[in-house]
Amino acid sequence: MKIVHFAKFYPPEFGGVESVTQALAEDHAAAGHDVEVVCFTLGVPHFEQVGRLNLRRVKVQTKIASQPLATSYLRACDIAARNSDVVHVHAPNILAALAVMRLPRHVPVIIHWHADIVNKGIIGLLVRPIERAMLQRANVVVTTSQAYATASPALTTFQDRVKVIPIGIADIANEPKFEISTPPYVLFVGRLVPYKGLDVLLDAIVMVKSSVKFRIVGIGPQLKELKSQAIRLGIAHRVEFMGRVDESELQDLMEGAAIFCLPSVSRREAFGVVLLEAMRAGRAVISTDIPGSGVPSVNSSSINVPVKDSRALANEIDRLINNTKEIEELGRVARTNFVKNFSRKIMSDRFASLYADLIEK
Repeated sequence: MKIVHFAKFYPPEFGGVESVTQALAEDHAAAGHDVEVVCFTLGVPHFEQVGRLNLRRVKVQTKIASQPLATSYLRACDIAARNSDVVHVHAPNILAALAVMRLPRHVPVIIHWHADIVNKGIIGLLVRPIERAMLQRANVVVTTSQAYATASPALTTFQDRVKVIPIGIADIANEPKFEISTPPYVLFVGRLVPYKGLDVLLDAIVMVKSSVKFRIVGIGPQLKELKSQAIRLGIAHRVEFMGRVDESELQDLMEGAAIFCLPSVSRREAFGVVLLEAMRAGRAVISTDIPGSGVPSVNSSSINVPVKDSRALANEIDRLINNTKEIEELGRVARTNFVKNFSRKIMSDRFASLYADLIEK
């Protein structure tokens, strides 16, 4: 097959969508397919080839509401899609949506709906007709969870085209030991932004009676505000803001944590890839039951508490910290869930099968 991806960015310009794009492109090229990715870059525009994987990097000319723009992107999409068997579009991406409109009708199109466009004001209103036209052109709309697809306003009239393929990540080299460090700690990893619910976690720490530390890994615009909140609440001595850490240290932190906590408060947390990292490491997880998000289904093997309920969060942390056997059992179940449902190979195989099915029709 010749598989073409219309993407925003691609590693080394990282993000959650970029990681998914890279995994699929590399895996399918390694399996013998011809794969081409059109993406933006903040650096020098260029074309590169690695085995059967081609990358067309188009330099960003400007950005509007986080959307990169460049007049040459549409042309690059046209060139890449010549003689393509299937086109895989990573949305949201307004120029990719326009590029879809230029494709021949016989080319199957998959729209990979990573997230809705939210809080973009007039820009969001202007792009809706273009997104709708793109969805009408699509043969299949892939979402990472059924909950997100059902709750998405943009997908309301396209439910018959929705297929759910969860995100998958690569496994670690060694089986986790399901042990926790002494003294125990609760771990958070992610961007320090409002929708992650870290203010709720800090409020919960005040009510946690157990002798447990909290480690927060990540950077973001809320850092100063969160540190001030910790001081104001009198819990600064219990919370360590660790900033950015390298992959090796992050893996060590994951494998030693008693509990991994993701207290997100809105559908902007569409899936929670970091949950997979915790499950892969065999950790007990506490996340939130966000309506219309994939988080509760991803974390179906552990504990979900009501959104913004710091009391419930504190109670669950206390309960688990005082029950080591349950922590270890939840970790084992989480690990099994990861291997069965969320590995990178499973994700790549599901998309390869979808491509083949569309091409045969």
